[in-house]
Amino acid sequence: MKFGTSLLAAGAAILLALQFAGPASAQQKTVNVAYQLTTSPWIARLADGTFETETDYKINWHQFNTGAEIISAMASGSIDISVLGSSPLSVAATAGLEVKLFWILEDIASAEALYVRDDSSINTPNDLVGKTLAVPFASTSHYQLMFALKEWGVDDKVTVLNLDPNKAAAAWERKDIDGAFIWGSAMARLKRDGKPLATSGEICEMGRCTFEGMVANVTFAENNSEFMRRFTAVIDNANRDYKEHAAKWTADSDNIKLISGLFGADIPTVMDDLSNYQYPTMAEQASCAWLGCAADGGAAKTLKLTAEFLKAQSKIDKVLDDYSGFVTDLYLAAQ
Repeated sequence: MKFGTSLLAAGAAILLALQFAGPASAQQKTVNVAYQLTTSPWIARLADGTFETETDYKINWHQFNTGAEIISAMASGSIDISVLGSSPLSVAATAGLEVKLFWILEDIASAEALYVRDDSSINTPNDLVGKTLAVPFASTSHYQLMFALKEWGVDDKVTVLNLDPNKAAAAWERKDIDGAFIWGSAMARLKRDGKPLATSGEICEMGRCTFEGMVANVTFAENNSEFMRRFTAVIDNANRDYKEHAAKWTADSDNIKLISGLFGADIPTVMDDLSNYQYPTMAEQASCAWLGCAADGGAAKTLKLTAEFLKAQSKIDKVLDDYSGFVTDLYLAAQ
């Protein structure tokens, strides 16, 4: 889930905005939701208006390019609910933004990966020595890439550039870089003449997992609890439909065409992206693997580990003792 601007700047923007932000428009049946171009079953329901039908709210959808932009918008009070990856969410929480993670959209699995050029002679991690890689700084990909490079013992022997996915793909096509850790349609461009050296899921097995989730402004969520539950129910229904009725998600299906049309992505890329993620069930959401079990839960642990990494990278200046206060399972729809 993706964020190319400076974390220090984003953190400063949050603190500044918090001084002036008023409460979100909680008393109106209107909600402002931020999303990014990450393929997921729920996007089909965004495109066909199901969220509005099922919640009876007017929803203003806002597309953003980076997580840093989103957390600044949430801090200003202009966004009530947003899609955020675990890395920018860790930044937002550490900075004191009053938000809560209420749904895990995707376990990133193989949807993000470090791709290397076929002609780069890179076949093992040791082959990265002296090479140039691109990744959007402060993203989930950046977090995992730097961890992997350190684990492989090559972190001080590789040049890492801060490029958003589209710029990284363009640099790849110009042969300015040897590899990139990105996702989505940009990653599809790398697949044409590249191969994965490591996926997000494989680096998770090494000890550093990532996720993309839905985050809500605390005041908005508390004042619109029934909306929140209906909202998560729509996402859950989309996930179950995708997993249980695969025949409805073929290349010529309305669902795939809806996502393709909204994102401007070709249908094969949409289908490939959907298959690369894992979508936690309602029961899994509430479990210790994700939103449950307070500080011992998977989401809270991931946020703290991510903050520790970001502090080591001098991107934030502190790490909180406990991140469970930024995670809730209160808005999971009844099963």
